[in-house]
Amino acid sequence: MKVVRRICAVIVGTIFFVAGMLKLMDPVGTGLIVQEYFKFLHLAFLIPISKVTAVALSLFETLLGAAMITGVWPRVTGLLTGIVLIGFTVLTLFLWIFNPPMDCGCFGEALHLNHAQSFWKNIALVVLWGIAYIPLGKAPTARRAKHVSFWITVVSMGVFTFMTLKGIPPIDFTTFKPGVTLMQAQYGAAPDSPLLSISDADGEYCDDLLSTGTVMFFSKYDPEDISARTLDRINDFKSKLDSIGVKTVTAVSSVDLGPGEYSADRRTLMTVNRSNGGVTLFSDGLIVAKWPASRLPDVSFVADLASSDATEAMMKENAPRRMRLQGFLLYVFAVLLLL
Repeated sequence: MKVVRRICAVIVGTIFFVAGMLKLMDPVGTGLIVQEYFKFLHLAFLIPISKVTAVALSLFETLLGAAMITGVWPRVTGLLTGIVLIGFTVLTLFLWIFNPPMDCGCFGEALHLNHAQSFWKNIALVVLWGIAYIPLGKAPTARRAKHVSFWITVVSMGVFTFMTLKGIPPIDFTTFKPGVTLMQAQYGAAPDSPLLSISDADGEYCDDLLSTGTVMFFSKYDPEDISARTLDRINDFKSKLDSIGVKTVTAVSSVDLGPGEYSADRRTLMTVNRSNGGVTLFSDGLIVAKWPASRLPDVSFVADLASSDATEAMMKENAPRRMRLQGFLLYVFAVLLLL
């Protein structure tokens, strides 16, 4: 029975850890999900702190999962996990009953569950939790080495969180992920292709600007929040791209447009690129690569991507990010399970 209890604890812990990490990987997207929860709970006054809340809750979920996997402080871990699971089971039950037009966000953008699926998932986790931790006094205590594993994971996830806050998700699960072709660049029916609409100061749609040739798309979903220093760096990068013949298009979530700017939906811009002021490279409407405002690419590298086959360029830029994330996951689980 002791082995069964540990297996159940590891299963629940792994689900918590993976779910939390997927949300940490995309703090902007998770912040949008938390906004929907605040609206559903009639706590709209908390919307300004939705991103901070999202990061804090996701990090807590990840570390709680790590504690379950390693088995440290079983009574405290079991009690906290039970409170979280019961709370979210009740919440998802209300979501199922009232059926608001929102996603549960349990696994970020990686996996979408409807409200019924989310509720029954929580019920299954409650059952596994009960097997693992009830009664709390009989939960097995971890050996000392597992405490070292846990604290190594805490530091590692702190670094991971800092990196994701400064950049963009290492793996993009949104509708505007690299490899997807915009709807306006398709010649036939393509239901999975997203629509990115931009309009000029007169309200005329200019979507065709993004569907032909190589285009570097600058997206500013909160232009007033971009610092002067970042804006100077963005403008300098844009000038360099213009000098090598790469077409640039800038879209902002505002009706007050500057010279050469286009207007677009704020949430759409946040989905195209999670970085406020980030850039996205298109090739005949195909999304090739994305970069955050804090780490704009070298112009020569962009020129190299632009001169390459679009699919090859997409793999060249995005494959290393995926490999780094996979390596990090292997490292973290090796620390949690093998140390």
